[in-house]
Amino acid sequence: MDYSIQEAVRATGKAQISATLEVTIPARKEPVFDFVAAEDVLPKVLTGYGLLPAVVRTSGNTGPWDRPQSVRTVHLADGNTAREQVTAYTRPKYFAYRTSDVTFALRYIAKFAEGQWWFEDDPNGTKVRWTYTFHAKGWLTSMLLWMFTKTQWVGYMRVCIRNVRNHFAV
Repeated sequence: MDYSIQEAVRATGKAQISATLEVTIPARKEPVFDFVAAEDVLPKVLTGYGLLPAVVRTSGNTGPWDRPQSVRTVHLADGNTAREQVTAYTRPKYFAYRTSDVTFALRYIAKFAEGQWWFEDDPNGTKVRWTYTFHAKGWLTSMLLWMFTKTQWVGYMRVCIRNVRNHFAV
C-alpha cells in the first residue's frame, strides 16, 4: 500500500460511538470535495465490507444534494434502506449528513448516525477526515455498537476511503 489511513474508534459519552479515518488524497481540494459530496457517489464508493452490503442506488431526493435539509433514501444490495439528510454543506471544506430510519439490524441498537467530512489543503493533495458517529439507543446497546463499529463499520469506511483515493490515483 502506497498510502496510509489513520483510524480511531472511541466511545464519546452519552452512548455515542465514533469512528474517524484520515487520509491524504493526491488531488486538489475542490475536486475531492465535489466527488465525495456528489449526489451519485454512494454506489461508487460504498461497495460493501464484511456483513455490510454495497449501496446500489439512491432515490426520492427532496432537493439539490448541496442544500442542507435535502433528504434521500439509500438502497443497499440486500434490499434494506436508510434515510440520509444533508445537515451541512460548505464547499470545499465541510460536508455533513444524518442517517436514520434504517431497515436492517442496526435499527435495534442505534437511533441514528451522523457523518462528517473535512477537507484541508495538504502539500501532497488534500487531507480528508471522515468521522461517523453512531447514537446508541442506550448504554447497553452502546457496547454492541462499539463492537459493530470496531469489527465492521471501520472496514466499510476503509473501503470507501480507498475507493475515493483510487478515483484520484494517477
